[in-house]
Amino acid sequence: MSADIPAPTAEQFAAFTNGDETTLATVYRERYAALINVAKESLGTDLTPFSGRVVQQAMLSTWARRATFQNAIGMVSFLSEAVGEESTLQKKKHASLRQRDGSSATSSHITIPTEEEAVAQLKAALHAPPVDHEASRAASRAAQKAHAAEHVQKVGKSGGWVVPTVLVVAVAGGLFGILKYANMKGADEAVDKALSADDARDISARRGQRGNVTLGDDSKAKLGSDSHVKVPAKFGTTMRTVAVQGAAEFTVAPGNPMPFEVRHGTTSIIATGTKFSVRAYPEDSTVDVGVDEGAVTVHVKDGKEDRKLAAGAALHIAKDGTMSDLTGNAKEAAMSWTRDSLVFVDAPVSVVVSELVRWFDSKLSLGDPSLGSRKVTMRTSLASSGDALKALATAANLSVGFDKEDKVVLSDAGVAPAVKAPPKKKRK
Repeated sequence: MSADIPAPTAEQFAAFTNGDETTLATVYRERYAALINVAKESLGTDLTPFSGRVVQQAMLSTWARRATFQNAIGMVSFLSEAVGEESTLQKKKHASLRQRDGSSATSSHITIPTEEEAVAQLKAALHAPPVDHEASRAASRAAQKAHAAEHVQKVGKSGGWVVPTVLVVAVAGGLFGILKYANMKGADEAVDKALSADDARDISARRGQRGNVTLGDDSKAKLGSDSHVKVPAKFGTTMRTVAVQGAAEFTVAPGNPMPFEVRHGTTSIIATGTKFSVRAYPEDSTVDVGVDEGAVTVHVKDGKEDRKLAAGAALHIAKDGTMSDLTGNAKEAAMSWTRDSLVFVDAPVSVVVSELVRWFDSKLSLGDPSLGSRKVTMRTSLASSGDALKALATAANLSVGFDKEDKVVLSDAGVAPAVKAPPKKKRK
């Protein structure tokens, strides 16, 4: 079907992928008729009135993924596939409605927007404020309570019908809860499947490296050393969930109604527009979450409660799901890497050595393993492995030597090192 949609010019493609909204409107306007025809073909005669909705969502999905396209042909191919996917969703939705209550798949009040109407609607959708899911759920719960109270008050005046009617309300509420749980569980399993699928991308920074990446929805991720972020193929279209192992800082792009979620094991961190960091290395005993801007909600599967963190707050999540506030020196140590430094407060030398190996890919060892229990308090920049080594040697009263393979060996400064420094190279 992509052959039916003309590709943008090189100039349009460059401006589009760089986020120029004027070009977005131009590209959409020039291809609107062709997109509608593709949508009509995918939807069939009965669902033709929904072509405008399908095309708009497909273009929004393409805009969200704009930074990932390598060329104009790839962009048009994605746009065409998005129209097909949205059409399939519409057909499933209306088939479900017919099966449930026999309602018609079409609606007389739905019309296909004109070209200019479609462009205006696209711009409005693009700048729609993020959905406040907590407020929506609270409003829904309040409405249900008010409706139930009103209903009980009415049936209370009708004598013998009180007990049967309240029983019906209770049963209906129970069924609603069961259906809601089933929907949430199904969505959760779909995300897990997408994250573990073969087509999910694994973005990584190797030991001694750090990196920055822009995700398909324009959110940005800063990866710490020896870290991985798994991104599902449909990220930015039907979900905005990634999985992290290691350390990563996320700056979430605003303007998208889908919540942004980061997962590690049974822990989920959910945000709608904010800046926060996660540290979750496999050998760590906790998952640490810190918020710089906005707020996040931390959820642990089968946990007793969710925790909402505001800007400036941080949290420890233990392996058993127990949550505790992360403050003071512990918070500074856990989050210091986001400020390009490492902080240790009363930490064993063995832990400091492991961290230096991770963040600098240094070849370090202790001449005496018992030195690993010596406690250290220090701060060092991530800019220089040499400065970090000096800071450790000073803070822990260690001397620096080298073995036969020129690997660094740390010894007690009060004891003569068992290894010698390598000889200086002779000048030619």
